[in-house]
Amino acid sequence: MRRGEVGAAAVLLALSLARGAGAAVQDPGCGRFEIVVRAATPLYRLPHAFLRPGSDSAWVRSRPWRRGTDYVLDATRGVFRVLGDPVPGDTIHVAACWLIDPPPLELQLNRYRPAPGVAAESAGVAPAEAAAPVRPVTRHDPSTAPAGAQLALSGNKTIAVDFGSNQDAFLRQSLDLAVSGTLAPGVELTGVLSDRNTPLTASGTTQDLQALDRVLIELKAPQGGASLGDVPLELTQGEFARLDRRLQGVRGEWSIGSFQATAAAATAPGEYHRLQLFGIEGQQGPYLLTDRDGGLGVSVVAGSEVVTVDGERMTRGESADYSIDYERARITFTNRRPITSATRITVEYQYTLNRYRRSLVAAGSRWQQGALSAFFQGMSEGDDRGRPLDTVLDPSDKERLRAAGDSAVRAIGAGVAGGGGDYDTVRVAQGLAFAYAGPDSGQFTVQFARVGAGEGEYADSTIVAGRSVYRFVGAGNGAYRVGRSLPLPEAHQLLAVGGGVRLGVAALELEGAASRLDHNTFSSLDDRDDLGGAGRATLRLEGKLPGSRAAVSSVLQARLIGDRFAPFVALERPFAEEDWGLAPGTSLDHQRRVDWTGSLRPAGGGELAARAGRLSIPGGFTSVRRELEWSRDGLFSTHALVSRSEGTGRGLRFADGGRERARLDLRLRLPWIEPALLAESDQRRFPSDTGRVGERFREAGLELASGRAVPWRLVAGHTVRRDSRAAPGGFLDRGLARTTRVSLEGPAERRLTLGLSYQHREVEPLADLSRSRSDLGNLSMRVEDPSRGLGGQMHLEVTAEGENRRVRKLTRVGAGLGAYDSLGNYLGHGDYDLALVVSPELDRVERAALSTLMTWRFGSSEAWRGSRIEFDFESDARRRGKLRLGDPVVPPGAVFTDPGLTRGSVLQRLEVELAPGSRASNLRARAERRVTADRTFENFSQALDDRSLTLTWRTRPLGVLSTALEGRSRRQIAAQTVLQGAALRRALGESGVRGEVVYTPHSRLRAAAEIDASWDRLEGQIEATRTVRLGPDVGVQVGSGGHLEVSARRAFVGGAAPLGLLPTADPIGPPRWEASTHLDHRVRESATLGLSFTVTDRPGRRTQSTGRAELRAYF
Repeated sequence: MRRGEVGAAAVLLALSLARGAGAAVQDPGCGRFEIVVRAATPLYRLPHAFLRPGSDSAWVRSRPWRRGTDYVLDATRGVFRVLGDPVPGDTIHVAACWLIDPPPLELQLNRYRPAPGVAAESAGVAPAEAAAPVRPVTRHDPSTAPAGAQLALSGNKTIAVDFGSNQDAFLRQSLDLAVSGTLAPGVELTGVLSDRNTPLTASGTTQDLQALDRVLIELKAPQGGASLGDVPLELTQGEFARLDRRLQGVRGEWSIGSFQATAAAATAPGEYHRLQLFGIEGQQGPYLLTDRDGGLGVSVVAGSEVVTVDGERMTRGESADYSIDYERARITFTNRRPITSATRITVEYQYTLNRYRRSLVAAGSRWQQGALSAFFQGMSEGDDRGRPLDTVLDPSDKERLRAAGDSAVRAIGAGVAGGGGDYDTVRVAQGLAFAYAGPDSGQFTVQFARVGAGEGEYADSTIVAGRSVYRFVGAGNGAYRVGRSLPLPEAHQLLAVGGGVRLGVAALELEGAASRLDHNTFSSLDDRDDLGGAGRATLRLEGKLPGSRAAVSSVLQARLIGDRFAPFVALERPFAEEDWGLAPGTSLDHQRRVDWTGSLRPAGGGELAARAGRLSIPGGFTSVRRELEWSRDGLFSTHALVSRSEGTGRGLRFADGGRERARLDLRLRLPWIEPALLAESDQRRFPSDTGRVGERFREAGLELASGRAVPWRLVAGHTVRRDSRAAPGGFLDRGLARTTRVSLEGPAERRLTLGLSYQHREVEPLADLSRSRSDLGNLSMRVEDPSRGLGGQMHLEVTAEGENRRVRKLTRVGAGLGAYDSLGNYLGHGDYDLALVVSPELDRVERAALSTLMTWRFGSSEAWRGSRIEFDFESDARRRGKLRLGDPVVPPGAVFTDPGLTRGSVLQRLEVELAPGSRASNLRARAERRVTADRTFENFSQALDDRSLTLTWRTRPLGVLSTALEGRSRRQIAAQTVLQGAALRRALGESGVRGEVVYTPHSRLRAAAEIDASWDRLEGQIEATRTVRLGPDVGVQVGSGGHLEVSARRAFVGGAAPLGLLPTADPIGPPRWEASTHLDHRVRESATLGLSFTVTDRPGRRTQSTGRAELRAYF
C-alpha cells in the first residue's frame, strides 16, 4: 500500500470513529490547562484554586504522569509542582475540577471597638461633663495590616549538609518563595524567587542576584510599577531605537496624565543576534545557532528566542511548532511545520556571554497632548573590561588589545604550551606546522583563533572527544591561526528623539537618532568611525473621498541611515533584501530610501493598496520597487498581489538585480465547504561578479476545507511547484515538487477527541536536484467512556531529522594502561583508550514514534472496585533513508536486529490488578518487554532486550497485619559489535521470589520483615548465582512531631560468582550489608529537621557511608 493511500485510509478511519462519538455535557467546574516548562522552574500556579481532591491528572506528549512521582499538587492554592527534570519548552497537560464559587484563601478578623461614650452609656453611667475634648490623632497597631493590605506568602527554605566516607562535607541550600497580594488599595505585589543548589559562601551568604535560578518581584500601582529580577524590556517607539530583551535587574514604569516613561538597569545575560537560514529538504532539524561571527558551541539564553518561518512566528513546545536545546543551541521543528529547501527560517536570540560581563541601561518616554506627540529612547550597553569571563588577561594580553584597534585579527595572544597535549610539529613547505596526534598523545597544547575565511593557515576538520581538531591547509587557505583569541570589550550607545503633529487629515512624524559603537574600549585606535546617525520623516494623509464613503490614505516616508549607524536590533524584517533584488543576507541597516504607500477602501468592502519606493545602499546598489495588492473578505474572498523591483549594482560584471512576484488566492466560503485556488510566481535576480545568480519558482494548488457549519475541521490540499535557477540563457528548471496535505481536527470535550495532520512531498529532479520523498504526520486520539470504564489514548508522529556521523576510535595502549575494553566498555583498568569522533556532517534520518495506552476499569463491589487492565505500547524508530510502513509498530525483533535502524526502542507492557479492596485475593500481574538499539556510530552497534514477568499476591487477614508474596522472572540479552573488530553477545536469566509481612498496630508504628531469594545464570553457564536478602523495615513515631524509619538488609550469595550483562567498572551483585535510617522531626509548627544515613558494605571493598542533615522551614 502506498503512503498516500495510508493517509487517506487514516482520514476515513477517523471520520468513521467520529460518527459514533456523542457529545458530552461540559462540566463548568472542570477543564484542562497547559503548562509550558521553563528552565529551573518547579512551581506553576494554575488558573483555579480549591481543586477537587483526586480529580487531577497530568500528562505530556510521551506518557501520563503519576501523582506523587512526577508531580504534586496543592489543591487548596492551585499550585502545581514538577518533580524531576522535564525538558524546558515541553508542554504539560493538566486536567482537574474545581469549586465554581470558591471561598477566599484568607479572612481578616476586624475587632469591634465602640465609639467614645457608647460603652459608658451602655453601662448606665452618664459621661462626665468636664471631660477633656476628644482630639483626633493618628494611631497604628504594628500587628494589624493597614486597610486594603492583604499579602499571601508561601514557600520554604532548606539548609543541608551532605557528607560521606568518600567525600568532604558539603553545604547546600535552596529557597522557593512566592508572594502575592495588595499593599494598599490599587497597589499589587507579586513575587517569585527560586534558588536551587547554590552553595553557601564562607560568610554564610549565597551568590549575587544573577546566580539565582529565578527572581521576579513586581509592584503595580495606578501611576506606575516596578519589577526586579528576570524582567523583559520592550521599547517600541520609533524605528531606530527599538529594543526587546530579557534582562536580570530592575525595571520601572511611570505615567502621569499624557506622559509615560520606562527605565531599566540590568546585567545582560546574553548578546543579541539574528540568524537567517534556508531549510534543508525533508529535514526538520536540528539547525545550529551560532554567535555573530558564525562560531558554534554557544548556549542560548532560555526564552530569549523569536522564531519565524516564512514570516510567521512560531510557538515553542514539542507539541507546538519547534523545540530548542538551549545548552547546545539547536532548534528542531515539529512536523506541524514542514521544512523544505524553500523554507526561510529566521531566529532572533541572545546567546550567553563568553567574553566579559555586560550591563545595560535603557530609558524611554512618550508624551501626547491633543495633536502633538513626542518620544525619547536611549540605551547604553557595555562590557566590563575588568571582568573577563572565560580567560585571564595578563599585561601582555592587554598590550596586544591596546594595539589591536577594532581588529579582532590583531587581538591574538600566545597559544602554544609545551609539556604534553594533542599536537606535534611536522615539517611543511613553509617550515613547521602543527598536526593532530590524538588526545593527550602529542608534545604541545595548541590553541587556535578564528580570524576569518582566507586569513589563516588552519581549518577545523572534525570533533574528537568533544574537542575540535584543526589541520594545516596553507597560508591564506584557512580561517584559523595558532594563538589565543583575545576578547574585545565593546561599548554601544544609542539615542533617538522624535515627535509628531496631526492637523486634520494630515499627520507628520520626525525621528532622529545617533549611535556610538566602540569595538575595543582598550584601544583608542580606529575610534574615528564610532559615531553614526539616522533620520526619518513620515507624512500621512487619511480621509474619505468627496461624495463617497470610500476611505483613502497616503503615506510618504523618507529614511536616511548613515554608514556608521549601529542599531541594537535589525531594522528590517527578515529577508526584506530580496524584495529589492539583493541576495539573502545582504544588510539593509545602512540605506537611503523613499517609500510611498496608498490605499483605497471602497464602501462595499475590500482594500486596494499601491506601493512604490527607491533604495540605495553603500557599495553602489540602487533599486526601484513597485507593488499593487488587492484583498477582500466575504462569501468570495480574494487576495491578489503583483510586485516588481529593478536594481543595479555598481562595478559588477552582472550588475542587474530585481524581483518579479505575482500571487493569487481565491476562496469561496460556503456554510458546509470552502474551496480555494492558489497560484504564485516569484522570480529573483541578484547582482554578481562571477555569473548570473537568481532563482524562480512557480506554484499552483487547490485546497478544500470544511465550512463553519461542520463541527469537524477538515482541510485537504495539493500543490505543484517548479523550481528553477538562473542560467546564461534565462532560467533552467531544477526540480518539480508535489505536496499533498490533509488535516483533521475534531471538537473538544467529547468521548472521542481526534487530531490528524499529514503531508506527503515528492521532489522530481529535472536538472541538478536529487530525488526526494518525505512523509510528515501527526495523529492524536483520546477515547473516554466512563460508563463502561474504558479509556485510551494514542499519539503517532512521523518526522525527519538530521543526525551527526559518529565514530568510536579505540586505541590499544597496553595491558592495564587504559580504561576501556576492546568494545569500548568502561572498566577503569583496561587495555584501550576511547575517543568519540563527531563529524559536522548530518545524515537525514526519518523517525516514527507511537505511544498508546488502553485502560479498562471495572468492579462495583467494595472488593473489586478499582480493578483495572492496562496495555501500554511505545515505539521510536529512526531509520536512515525511508521509513517502512510497519516502523510505527516496529516489532521488538526488528529493533534488535535491523541494521537500517540508527536508533530504535519498543516497550510492551500489560498490567492487571484484580480486587484491590479484597482482604484475601488482591492480585497484580505485570508483563513487560523493552528493546533498545543504538547504531548511530558508523563502526559500533549495541542492542538490549529486557523481558520480565511479575506476579504479586497481597492479603490483609487482620486489620493490623498484611502480607505480600511476589514471584518474578526476567531475561536480558545484550549484543555489541565493533565493525571489523570484537563482538559480544550475552543472555542473563533471573528468577526469584519475595515475601513481606507488615505489622501496623496503630499509626505510630509500622514494622515489616522481608525476604528475597533469586537465581541468576548467564546463558551457557552451568551453575547459577544464588542470592538471599533479608531484613527488617521499621517506622516509628518519635515524640509528638517526629518519625523514624530504619531499614537493614543482609545478603547471602552462593554458587557461581555474580556476572553482569555487560562489562562494567561498577560492582556487580548486591552488597553484603546495607542499612539506612531516616529521621524527620518537626522542630516548630513550620520547620522540620531531617537526618538520613546509609551504610553499604561489599566484600573486598571499603565500607561506604553517606548522610544528609537538612533543616527546612515553611512559610
